[in-house]
Amino acid sequence: MKQFKIYYTSDVHGYLFPTDYIQKAPQPQGLINVAANFDKNGNTIIIDGGDMYQGSPLLQYLQTHEDTDAVTTAMNLAGYDYVTLGNHDFNFGYDQLVKHLDKLEATVVAENVTDKSGHTLYPAQIKTLENGTKVGIIGLVTDYINIWEKPAHISAINIESPLVKADKVVKQLRDESDVVIGVYHGGYERDISTGKVVSKTTENIAWQLTELLDLDILLTGHQHGNVPPTVINGVLTLQMPNQAKLFAEINGVENKGSWQFKAETKSAGTKSCETILSALQPVQDKVENWLDQPIAQLDASIAVQPPIELAKRGNEILQWIASVQLAVSDADITLVSLNNNPSSLPQKLTLRHILQNYPFDNTLVTKRVSGKALRASLEHVASYFVISDAQLTVDPDWLIPKVEHYNYDLAFGIDYGFNVTHPVGSRVVKLQYQGQDVQDTDYFTIAMNNYRAVGGGNYHEYATAETVFSGDQPIQEMLVDYFKTHIQLPNKPKLQFFVEY
Repeated sequence: MKQFKIYYTSDVHGYLFPTDYIQKAPQPQGLINVAANFDKNGNTIIIDGGDMYQGSPLLQYLQTHEDTDAVTTAMNLAGYDYVTLGNHDFNFGYDQLVKHLDKLEATVVAENVTDKSGHTLYPAQIKTLENGTKVGIIGLVTDYINIWEKPAHISAINIESPLVKADKVVKQLRDESDVVIGVYHGGYERDISTGKVVSKTTENIAWQLTELLDLDILLTGHQHGNVPPTVINGVLTLQMPNQAKLFAEINGVENKGSWQFKAETKSAGTKSCETILSALQPVQDKVENWLDQPIAQLDASIAVQPPIELAKRGNEILQWIASVQLAVSDADITLVSLNNNPSSLPQKLTLRHILQNYPFDNTLVTKRVSGKALRASLEHVASYFVISDAQLTVDPDWLIPKVEHYNYDLAFGIDYGFNVTHPVGSRVVKLQYQGQDVQDTDYFTIAMNNYRAVGGGNYHEYATAETVFSGDQPIQEMLVDYFKTHIQLPNKPKLQFFVEY
């Protein structure tokens, strides 16, 4: 009888320490705490599913303050064997990513990342364990990188279809391995419980991969969903939230020529790996001091409100973001997205609070958008709402399999309204600009974040609209810069919006 064990993480996003950088007290999360759970021997494999090199205040600090590769250091000390790549790992350009990977001791597997001739740069591997078990491992990443990423960042490579690229390779792995594992930085296009199709794009195709590839195990990511170990089409699959709150432990046992697998997701816990902690604590101390630098003293604090209330009425924080974006862009209209973090501000404002309320390192893009495209995009926004038990609430499709408050936009600069009793696609009941009804043939300049500008969140009309301006300064920096010339939050632009139900 042979056995093996896999430890799996994904979507850590640079959250190495046991903190979300919002609360001061330590939390049961972070790669340093996850690594304390690893018990590695010759029959153990440690794998990561991508999106490791972008996303945390720690990494934002390191971009401009120190030449320290904290993520690679942590992964090397934790003993990772294999990693695949996530879409956000390309956010600073492929050349920058390669600098990290050159120092990484783990082997990168990302079958559909190729050179310009179609040659796979990070091919599948077969790991022979101490007990002789051969484990085939193929890594794949969502091909939506081609839509989201700046062309210059991936100009030297191709991101091909995961499904097409994997088919032949998985067959080879099956011939040469005892167990075949897929590591996919992508999520599920179907509801795990019902099998209902929830997405028809190629962003997430994990269900198809279980159907069409001869895998034993499929480890997924990208959606940040808490999907417990589940068997789909005979394949064991799972997914975990972001920021290393959980990790997966998978055990394989061979008995009379047949393999059986048992898996569970576990909390990162409260114990830290002392080796990684001591190596990186000096940098973390600097990050905490950087986050606590004072920015402004506000006249009043802004209390937390649930996302549904922000979606209906906005608040002073969203108004501040709108004011900054309009001032920088000089656009007619600006879009401000919600985010998944609690939205609040204390009177004593620090950098930490700004990054909490605008956690994305987005840049600002101005598009020339027709009235027809604007209306269609607002119809998509309006699908966020649903009426349940006579109450207005968030449609579950915006929460499962991934919480997507950040794909809901408030539009400043127009006067508009939704009626949620109308069918999806015909809910915009008012749309005016400067007192006049918006016509399909009208055109407006609209400032939005770069993710929305490329159609992120299924806003296809924005992706095809003409780009008027695209800047490089992060919106986070713009929000900090605002307080160089202002001492309080702005009192305009006012949000002119209503929801009927």
